[in-house]
Amino acid sequence: MTPTELKSARHALGLSAEGFARLVRVESGRTVRRWEAGDRDIPGPVTLIVEALMGSAEVRRHFGVQLVA
Repeated sequence: MTPTELKSARHALGLSAEGFARLVRVESGRTVRRWEAGDRDIPGPVTLIVEALMGSAEVRRHFGVQLVA
């Protein structure tokens, strides 16, 4: 997953960087913004979570998010 793909998915899910950080249980939105800027590698488990969220309405319901765009 590229930084741009992560940012697009986050926006499509209607999540702020802080909200996404809480969802994937990282310290802060600053970490998410670093991933999106390409300053840090996106961890594999985060990629899997994003792919599951984008690909399955059932997973989105489980996590309490929905596609907004």
